[in-house]
Amino acid sequence: MTTLDERHGEHGEGAHGGAPPRSGGTLRSHVVALNRPTAALPLLTGSKAAHLARAAGAGLPVLPGFVIAPGARASDGSHGGAGAEEASDISAISDISEGSALSRAWAELSRHGARPLVVRSSSPQEDTEESSLAGQFDSVLDVRGWEEFRAAVRTVLGSARRPEGDSAPMAVLVQPMLRARVGGVLFGADPVAGRTDRMLVSAVRGGPDTLVSGEQPGTSYWLSRWGRLLRTESAEEGEATEAKGAAEAGGAAGTRRERERRPPEEPNDSARTPRPAQPGGTVGPRKSVRSAEASGALRPAVPEPLLTASELRRLARLARRAARVFGGPQDLEFGFDEDGRLWLFQSRPITAMAARPPRGARLLGPGPVAETLPGQLEPLEEDLWVAPMARGLSFALHIGGRAPRRHLRTAPVVTAVGGRAAADLRLLGAVPPRHPRLAWLNPAPGARRLGASWRVGQLTETLPGLTTDLVADVDRRLTETPPTAELPTADLISTLRWTRAVLVSLHAQEALAGALLPEPHVTAAGTALATLTETRYRDRNLPDHQVVAADPVILALTAPSLWGDLRLPPPEPAHRNGSTAAPSTDSAPSAISSASAASAASAAATATASTASSVSDPHHDTAPLPSPHRTASVSVSPGSLPPREALRLRIRWVQELQVRLVREAARRLLVRGVLGEARRAGLLRWKEFVTALEVGGLPRDFEERLPRTASASLPDRFRLANGGVVVAERAAGRSGEGGRGVSGGRGIGTVWDGAGTGPPDAVLVVRTLDPAFAPLLPHLAGLVAQTGSPLSHLAVLAREFGVPAVVGVDDAVRRFPPGTRLTVDGACGDVRSEGS
Repeated sequence: MTTLDERHGEHGEGAHGGAPPRSGGTLRSHVVALNRPTAALPLLTGSKAAHLARAAGAGLPVLPGFVIAPGARASDGSHGGAGAEEASDISAISDISEGSALSRAWAELSRHGARPLVVRSSSPQEDTEESSLAGQFDSVLDVRGWEEFRAAVRTVLGSARRPEGDSAPMAVLVQPMLRARVGGVLFGADPVAGRTDRMLVSAVRGGPDTLVSGEQPGTSYWLSRWGRLLRTESAEEGEATEAKGAAEAGGAAGTRRERERRPPEEPNDSARTPRPAQPGGTVGPRKSVRSAEASGALRPAVPEPLLTASELRRLARLARRAARVFGGPQDLEFGFDEDGRLWLFQSRPITAMAARPPRGARLLGPGPVAETLPGQLEPLEEDLWVAPMARGLSFALHIGGRAPRRHLRTAPVVTAVGGRAAADLRLLGAVPPRHPRLAWLNPAPGARRLGASWRVGQLTETLPGLTTDLVADVDRRLTETPPTAELPTADLISTLRWTRAVLVSLHAQEALAGALLPEPHVTAAGTALATLTETRYRDRNLPDHQVVAADPVILALTAPSLWGDLRLPPPEPAHRNGSTAAPSTDSAPSAISSASAASAASAAATATASTASSVSDPHHDTAPLPSPHRTASVSVSPGSLPPREALRLRIRWVQELQVRLVREAARRLLVRGVLGEARRAGLLRWKEFVTALEVGGLPRDFEERLPRTASASLPDRFRLANGGVVVAERAAGRSGEGGRGVSGGRGIGTVWDGAGTGPPDAVLVVRTLDPAFAPLLPHLAGLVAQTGSPLSHLAVLAREFGVPAVVGVDDAVRRFPPGTRLTVDGACGDVRSEGS
């Protein structure tokens, strides 16, 4: 007898064909044959057995068997203790008499102990539309003899006790074992891609136990609804290794958890022409050459494919029939026996489908805006910085004839997804058209550009002058603005409104300058880096806020943040003849990339800073506002920057003014008792913030609003599904640290190996998808495994709990030790460590 914990991969076969046991099918007997009408009642026989009974009644290829319904364990025993609790049911098994209905059913199905059985759990709480509870209860395989049978029933009933202390209602399903040549899992839809127009099959040699337990990834087949093969993905292991593993799983009975059952003697109506059956009722290996080859004893020169085209079509037909019986696509477990007959082992609803973007969803990405707004933003920050950027870019695209005005009104160029800025990549021209030839034939874009050509030509001549005027207006307003503490509330609100309006103009002209004017050889970032290097060379101990107060151009190296501390990147001085000197402006272009990287790193540190500066920060109260007149004497001053770079610098200065204005406004709301904590002002939207300043009122749901938890960075390219779910665009190849996504979503957290107590944001990194980790899933931020299948137990449960999961990540346990910060994308299979 082999004890099988379903958490390690047991899934069973079904019951149709062969002579059913003669045990009664009435509620009185509590021993229900699968071909009886009462067997299809989930509250009586459990979901697993009820689904198989329904499938058998509809003519699907299900193995025979019977169900020990709740209450049978006592009513059929010598105690006769009707209404006994589960504990007394377990003890009553030992006293079941040989002449009871249960013993008669066992004797008939097992041929008086000559044929091994499988004793399986069947609870009304598992295999439902809400939750599969895959692998959470025990089953026992290779049960021989009456005493082993009674012990197996006790084991199954004992697994009904949950870790929380209560017990799940439990029936016991009994079926004969089947030796499968090929087994696997068949989904009537693609749960990983969220597609209902195709099917997904994963198969291994032998029983499906190594597949559902995550020990083997199996071979995956994507099929059309009519069984046409669309794509195949072979297992990472070689054919010989896979065959050897199957032989070990299916050779000696009881050495591994398996779901193999011996087929009934009568042929099934859906089977192909059977081969001559081997005599005898044992489960030992058959002595045919085909059996030896399938088990790996003989290795053919050309490996035989796991599933032929005919078998794939039969699987697709089985999935369609099951969908008609149960009213929707099903998660099926199947096996082909040595004679080529197909058997259904289990059927349950697909409980979780990955989110799929609707047709025509926009392609988004953080790339074009990541340098300006790389961190995670609060709602007020979105309205202060993202909304003006989106409007400004829309104006620029309309003037340049890049997109129709109607489309720009309905689809913002820049949006915030989970607090992170992302741009429409196609509108900005960052990606080629989806269909280049059709785009070339489409006359609309050319007509728009032709209509805009005259104003674009005029604008090319006048844009430098317009930029100079706008920069001068911004500088004048910044110089005239008094310290924020001296502004009356009305003037403070008016200044904030001006900043939002002027940012629209600044972003629009900056985009037009980048498209129409020559590429600058001097940048604001390069100038800021040179200034920072020279300042630090003079005094390395000067605090960051004093450096910025003396040289506001250095703000170009930082990203805006309402509450984060100002942190400047450490400079990398140039070395000349063993001495350190500030780089000249001639070397500024080469420093752009490093400055941008430093800016992004600084912004990320600012966005996630654990301690924020106080609203009444004396540095911000006393420091003067940015102005071009307060800049250190460097070889290039802000006033001599090219138009686009001058606009970029003013954008950052205006954003810094907004930060100081919002902090002062939050301080006033705190003093007036409107806010209990100044930082909670960031949870307000722009109009709500202005209303709170003017009349002191807050939204009704304000107390329920919580700060956003730290989220993973956005993928390079993604689309949005219903509910704002981020679905990464799948790349043609896998990244160096990636694998195969099996559960959609994105998560960021700390690597944990499953030992001891994990961190609150644990990302579990393991070798295999062992179902024993199932109780940990609700508390995980992500799951990474070196091997595994998208249809294994743990992958199914991960999709149910919404935990991002990736399998097939090479050497993940060694590469990502505990404590590593990790980002997991369960849609595209991307796994990235912090700093990679």
